[in-house]
Amino acid sequence: MKKMNLLVMSLVSAAALSFTSCSSNDELDDNNAGQAKADGFYMTLTVQSPKSDGTRTAVNKPTENATAEEAAITNGTLYLVDDQNNIAFHEDLSGLDWSGAVGEGESVTQKDGQKTFKIEVQNVHAGNTYKVYFKAGNQAPTAAMNFKPTLSNIFNTTDKFATSFATAKNFAMFNQNDTQVDGNGYTVTFSKANNNEANPAKVYYKDAVSPIKVERVVARIDAPVNKSTKVLASYPENASEALKVAIDDAKDKVAKIELVDYAVANLANQSYVMQTWNNNQLSLPANTNYTQKATDFGTKYYYKDKEFFNNKTVNYVFENNSSDNPTTMYFEYKVTLKDKEMTNADFNAEDANKGTFYRYNNVIYTSFAQIFEDYKDVTNLFGEGKTAATMKEELSNAINDEAKLAKFREDYKIEVFKGGKTYYKQVIKDNHIAGIIQRNSIYRLTVNNIFNVGAQVPNGEPTEENKFYYINVTVTVNPWVLNNQDVDLQ
Repeated sequence: MKKMNLLVMSLVSAAALSFTSCSSNDELDDNNAGQAKADGFYMTLTVQSPKSDGTRTAVNKPTENATAEEAAITNGTLYLVDDQNNIAFHEDLSGLDWSGAVGEGESVTQKDGQKTFKIEVQNVHAGNTYKVYFKAGNQAPTAAMNFKPTLSNIFNTTDKFATSFATAKNFAMFNQNDTQVDGNGYTVTFSKANNNEANPAKVYYKDAVSPIKVERVVARIDAPVNKSTKVLASYPENASEALKVAIDDAKDKVAKIELVDYAVANLANQSYVMQTWNNNQLSLPANTNYTQKATDFGTKYYYKDKEFFNNKTVNYVFENNSSDNPTTMYFEYKVTLKDKEMTNADFNAEDANKGTFYRYNNVIYTSFAQIFEDYKDVTNLFGEGKTAATMKEELSNAINDEAKLAKFREDYKIEVFKGGKTYYKQVIKDNHIAGIIQRNSIYRLTVNNIFNVGAQVPNGEPTEENKFYYINVTVTVNPWVLNNQDVDLQ
């Protein structure tokens, strides 16, 4: 088979990346004076990286520029695939020099790099059409790339998050594939006229010369934004009378409520290299597992794993469409009660348990003496022989042991907010395709309103059947599709 040279050239533009190759034979052909002589074909490949003016930028969708670390491409792999879905040619490209967006507003500039590659090509023939793919980053799928079938191309992470696919200047990216762009739609056809550097073959999309739009394989979940520090005087829509009483009680007793930390649960451990759809539904690889599952946070009474609440300002995750394991954000808040409520409180010492309070029958208390006073006409309120003093002592002995504390909560049907901490949770939903986390999108949750104190533990529920706490969230999505989600905490 005759060996051929492939030219991969660089397009110098604000949103494009390219590669250029020289012929290894600089002698002049007597029959084509002025042209470099070559044994093979040349082609021009242009890759458009996912900036705000790049992929997933349909009308009326908010967008956000990527950072230089998120946008830079320093290496990648070019694939040419024949009509039998066999890889006719692929080449790893390194030493690329494109740093993405620099500056802000109208002063944004690009550092466009150009590098020359000498590429030996086999199995590429004149007159044949080849599909063209580009994978940015050096991350490899679990098995060798195989376009027959394409569903074998899977990225897998052993991390809780998809961190290894989102390293600075080395984000995994692949052909955009959604309702706007067909990832399989880029083609190149070689003719005999493409055997010289002056006339390279070009990549087409829908009968027009086009750059290949690529997108980041990961989604981005930002730290939540908190815009509320007090329990609202207003009620959520359709609030019951019991809920209104509970909200009024919290409003009267809470001085402030502060966001302390957050966690993200139900993170998919794998993703297709190219986004895959089935009947307009996002598809995930078979046997997708989930890390940091919601159930790992504990039960209705038990706080199992506090390590989850150590999140960074930005997290990168694989996309998720699971209804059983939806990607969910947990919020940890610190509730500070008014000074008058803390007089003679059971936990007032200067330690981690300072500020501990209870909620019994939807009313907030800071001491068992207060509870027994309100229920003085009830015999054996917490059991025969139980007094305010014995209940306080029993809780003091259990409060630093999560298993014992969980049993205390369950046995006495009382909510114990250790150290004044309370928790809310919210399923993260894409604004544009409901119920999923989609790649190349930013998910940013904003807490607008807090209607009531939350749960005593991340997976907790109020002791009454009514849901007496809520979270009102606004999500924005940016392509980065920005997903802002406003939250009302109830």
